[in-house]
Amino acid sequence: MLSRIADAMFWIGRYVERADQTARILDVSLQSVTEDAPEDPAAACHDVYRIFGIEQVADADLSVQRVLDTLVTDRTNPSSVAGALLTARENARGVREVLSTEVWESLNTTTLGLPRGVRPSRMHGAFQFAKDRCAVVNGLVDSSMTRDEAWLFLRIGQLLERVDMLARNLQDHDLEDSSAAATVMLLRSCSAHEPYIRSYRGRVRSARAIEFLLLDSIFPRSAVHCLGELDEALETLAKLHGNSFDRLGAEEPARRIVGRALASLRFRALEDIIADFDEEMEQLQRVTGAVTRALGSTYFHPAH
Repeated sequence: MLSRIADAMFWIGRYVERADQTARILDVSLQSVTEDAPEDPAAACHDVYRIFGIEQVADADLSVQRVLDTLVTDRTNPSSVAGALLTARENARGVREVLSTEVWESLNTTTLGLPRGVRPSRMHGAFQFAKDRCAVVNGLVDSSMTRDEAWLFLRIGQLLERVDMLARNLQDHDLEDSSAAATVMLLRSCSAHEPYIRSYRGRVRSARAIEFLLLDSIFPRSAVHCLGELDEALETLAKLHGNSFDRLGAEEPARRIVGRALASLRFRALEDIIADFDEEMEQLQRVTGAVTRALGSTYFHPAH
């Protein structure tokens, strides 16, 4: 496979997942701002920006409408919902030969249907549209594409972005606020509230919610599950390329990074992770960046 095709497929997976996760987080957090009427709406909007790594925010931008303009409808911002989906389509345009017709048409339909502007009173509908369309794209990827290299690169991008967005969301969560309302809000923003209830069948507890989001092995959005799937995809990819590696992935830097992160979560007590939670989540984000760079040097921009 050409390196440019591998690179494009990887970023299609990341950008579709980014749009989906951004819509999920904003749907919950902005609903809280508009419906619960916090004492300081500007501070609440600043907290929303911080989830997405935006620290320097002008006072004029600290409103729900400006958050929507920046993180939902700004087509020049690849981290907004609209910008991510448009970037995914542009990557798809150059690799149509490896995408199924259904996936390409779905991406095209999605970007054509994106609103140019969203008002706070109508934002839930816009978020629902984005989530539904991303689900359609991902469903068609799973049901209409062969599990070849192209699919693997897309899947790897999707999983990396999911881990990164989860870490950002958890890092912004206030561990000192163990109230049921704050914990439910965190679970809902990760699309984990109903799965959590089915798993624990009891009152929502903050520590259990963190454990579920990080360590549950069968919830498809948990950090451990995503890293495990990522390790398997990287192993399959290495075999397809004929790369030799030992059980520690010595010849595969991306696998080595993922393996260390996975072991760090699996084989440590939750109390140890929570002890320096902010740094742990920062490290998880650094892992996704390191894996991206390792993939770039191995597959996307290999040294000649």
